[in-house]
Amino acid sequence: MDTKHGSASIWSNRDYVWWLAGDTTGMIGRVFSLLIVSFVVFDLTASEASAGTLQTIILVLMLVASIPGGVVVDRMDRRRLIYLYAILGSLVSGGIFFYVYSGNLTYLAFTILMSVLALVHGFFGEATNAALRSIMSGGDFVKAQAANQGRDAAVQLIARPLSGFFYGLFAWLPFFISTVFSAAQGLVFTRVKTSLVPADEMQPVPAAAAAAGGAAQVLVEDLPVEAQPPRSTMREDFVEGLRYLSSRRTLLVLGVIITLVNLGMAGVQSLMMLSLIVQGYPAVEVGYLGMAIGLGVILSSTVAGRIAGEHPTGLITVGSLAWFTLSTAPLLLSDGYWVMMGVSFAIGLCVPITNAALLGYVLGRTPQSFQGRVSSLLGVVAQALSAFAPLIAGITLEAHSYHLAAVIFVAISAVSAVIAILSPRVRRIPRPSEWESYDRDESSQGTVASA
Repeated sequence: MDTKHGSASIWSNRDYVWWLAGDTTGMIGRVFSLLIVSFVVFDLTASEASAGTLQTIILVLMLVASIPGGVVVDRMDRRRLIYLYAILGSLVSGGIFFYVYSGNLTYLAFTILMSVLALVHGFFGEATNAALRSIMSGGDFVKAQAANQGRDAAVQLIARPLSGFFYGLFAWLPFFISTVFSAAQGLVFTRVKTSLVPADEMQPVPAAAAAAGGAAQVLVEDLPVEAQPPRSTMREDFVEGLRYLSSRRTLLVLGVIITLVNLGMAGVQSLMMLSLIVQGYPAVEVGYLGMAIGLGVILSSTVAGRIAGEHPTGLITVGSLAWFTLSTAPLLLSDGYWVMMGVSFAIGLCVPITNAALLGYVLGRTPQSFQGRVSSLLGVVAQALSAFAPLIAGITLEAHSYHLAAVIFVAISAVSAVIAILSPRVRRIPRPSEWESYDRDESSQGTVASA
């Protein structure tokens, strides 16, 4: 049975399996170039602040590019966008590889090339996520989100230490790997057979138009120009996406919570990484922090789908945010390597369940035609502040102290948990089978009904 309409296992959906393979290939291409940025900059400048600054520049550019990118993703065939993403990503990563291989890399050149790569990732990055909604729906979509968390963890588990190890062997090797896997993503997506055209591009047309198109239901873009309905502008599409989000009061509260917890988590991770670099730990050992997070995520992801599917989303949210805050508290007392390893593992344990519940709720209740805009808008809201976490961590660490930076980021995490605990609207989000009835009072007040 096609799991787009429901079945016992998501793995019987061949298109999802190929989607996962393609998305994983692209993710490997991204992480091998992005994870190594701080090491490259520190080797070039010997400055923690410079390393944190470039990380912030990359994140900000990705966020800025994601806004028009999300609109484009909802207007075009996502398959074509994924192909273009693969081509551009491999070309830019290849450029960095040749610069490093030739020994001519400078801080300015690296900043420019990584900035271009960040724009590519930001603009096209939501295409694969939006495509998943065309392949999976309902309860299977929630299960797919949980499976994706396990995939993410496995990639991080392998890529973080390997990127550091490969960088230690040959500085150009991580960027070569990034080039190859970015290109391979487009090839793998040729195996996905489901149409990845946004759902509102598929609609019944009059008989005359159907005759012109040769079918009773055809792609709007394949109709003669005179038979195509008027097309909204990108500005109108963007405003429509904002209107949709503003009509969902629960999403507005969740946006605040996610923004704070992302800032806290990004800050904690940046602080731990930069602290170990300054202490002189080799790249591969710093990479083991990501491995610890990945191990926790993999263990937790084995039950995340069942927990997120059977228990109230609100309670899962409150409990996981409280767990995250408590997990980071030991950083207030020590900057030791094994303390950071334990904190990383504990953080990893709560990530899959939280993401399966929250992303399942946000994206599972969003119409297919809004996937790109909602993903990019929420991404901007959630990551707008966290983009500055590496900068804050680097400057605080260099100009003040490790402990001050730890207090800042742990306190931010605690605030996100307090907001969730005090918000009835978040606490009362029910289990997935009851989402539709819970959402009805919100969607009936907006101009766009939930799918």
